[in-house]
Amino acid sequence: MKKAAIIGVISLCAAGIMTAVLLRGRNTVLPPSSWGETFAPDLISDEAWRESIAKDPSAHGYSGYSILKDRNSDAAIPEGLRDLKSKDAYVWLNAALYLGSRKRPEAVPYLIKALRHSAWRSDEETVRLLQGLTGQTFGNEFKKWRDWYETQQDRIELDWDSSLGSSPR
Repeated sequence: MKKAAIIGVISLCAAGIMTAVLLRGRNTVLPPSSWGETFAPDLISDEAWRESIAKDPSAHGYSGYSILKDRNSDAAIPEGLRDLKSKDAYVWLNAALYLGSRKRPEAVPYLIKALRHSAWRSDEETVRLLQGLTGQTFGNEFKKWRDWYETQQDRIELDWDSSLGSSPR
């Protein structure tokens, strides 16, 4: 009896693996989840993550943009552009990091603002993205970046002080 149960479990696992291989890269019916991304990333398409972000960019612990960034996917650029204007401190930050990774110049002022955000652990990535997008090298010095940005002809008016998380710098 034990042998039959073990064979049954192995068969189910094999069927699951085969299903994952067959569905790889397709828009599946599986909803996005951080768990799914960790254990079976090929089952969740970029389009499914985009749809999740479109409905609720804070879902899944704000991870949708990060996952698409790691995949080098352009799937959610329109949503990212929309979410740059979010009042949610972590939605606009994740959208800016995603758009910066996609080489979108619209992210520049928000990446500069991110240098004041509570999420200081993203500073290294933020600076790398800013340098890549602008060619400037001001490190993580917000004031120098902002002063530089204020001299740009195509700048936008931005509230530099709102939606910076619980402990703005």
